[in-house]
Amino acid sequence: MNVTLIIAIGIVFLFLSVGLKLATTRQTGRSGPAPVAKPFLSAREAAMLDVLEQLLPHCRIHAQVAMGALLEAPRVAGRKRRPADRNAFAQKIVDFVAQDRTTGAILALIEVDDRSHKAARDLARDAMTSKAGYRTVRIPAGTKPTLAAVEAVFAAALPARDVLARGQLVAVVAPQNG
Repeated sequence: MNVTLIIAIGIVFLFLSVGLKLATTRQTGRSGPAPVAKPFLSAREAAMLDVLEQLLPHCRIHAQVAMGALLEAPRVAGRKRRPADRNAFAQKIVDFVAQDRTTGAILALIEVDDRSHKAARDLARDAMTSKAGYRTVRIPAGTKPTLAAVEAVFAAALPARDVLARGQLVAVVAPQNG
């Protein structure tokens, strides 16, 4: 076989390979496989959402809320905000947010814990949201998604003055702006 023919075939193969790679990258915006859809809520989270909507009918329950929608980096005198200031919360998600239907006030952040949750990490996360003026109700991993079980978690987690009657979580939690 002629060396020139081998080189020509090699060059054609190289161009085809590069062209295919570029076409794939252009279609997906990146190399590698395109993303695929996943379930919005786990089965346990979906069951808890049903219970929360029954327990708190005066609340709008938002699922899978980005902390970036609830928190902002603090202003520090003498310097601009930096992307690093948001890194503590930017990629984190709150399982559920209970919002008063009438006032729009955020009444509670609700986390449905599972075996993957780490107590130290959860404490740090809850401290961060608490500093911003939010309170977190954590539904422990072993809690069944029943009205009675979740109501008991709320009763234990909240001060008595905040729970007047079934479904009436009343204390307003307002973010501290400034």
